[in-house]
Amino acid sequence: MELNKCPNCSGKLELAANRRRMVCTYCGSEFTLDDTTRQEVADAPIFKDWFIYDWNYDLLKDDPKYNVFVAPFVRTLNEYDSSDKIVQYMRDYLMNFEELSAPGIRENKMRDIEKRLSGTFAPDEHIILYNDDGIFVHGKTGVVLTNKRTFFVEKKSYKEISHVTVPYILFGYSVGLPEIKLGEQYAHNISTFNSHYELMGTVAALICVYAFEQRPDRPKIKLTNSVK
Repeated sequence: MELNKCPNCSGKLELAANRRRMVCTYCGSEFTLDDTTRQEVADAPIFKDWFIYDWNYDLLKDDPKYNVFVAPFVRTLNEYDSSDKIVQYMRDYLMNFEELSAPGIRENKMRDIEKRLSGTFAPDEHIILYNDDGIFVHGKTGVVLTNKRTFFVEKKSYKEISHVTVPYILFGYSVGLPEIKLGEQYAHNISTFNSHYELMGTVAALICVYAFEQRPDRPKIKLTNSVK
């Protein structure tokens, strides 16, 4: 059985919470796992069949310096079934920090950066979250998360990565701080959320949800780590 596609309606299949069957999110059909499929998902900590696991999950979850952001990543993907629900959770519980802005939340602090980027937005694209990592000048640098892309903004330039094209997510630890990197060369780092590690993990999970909501048939995302 193809893990991502329902044989009855071609809808998206997801692993049920008990890991004993696949469930179609469109028509509700359920399928028991064959031996091959059961082996594929046996060690997967995330119920959704979206990932290739190339990480040392046991080490990540047992080491407190990694678990603070890996655990929220896994929990968010397992507990929330849509991007809208994750965004609401973030707004309700994870946005109580001065350097964070969003529509309706310290919105004045992201006006400059929103004006700078808005000319590149697609008609249905909007900002979900802005993390200001400026030290001396605020509102000009940081990470901007939209429903389509993540922007990494510097004073005079920016990089971006579309969520539907993210091939890898790397979980690591560098210079005494956790890091989560996106992209082929791991050049895109969403770890500027300072010490808000739960938010880091939740944002990474949200990016994955957007990727598969917008392109259900996209390739799986590889989860890897820099742990030795």
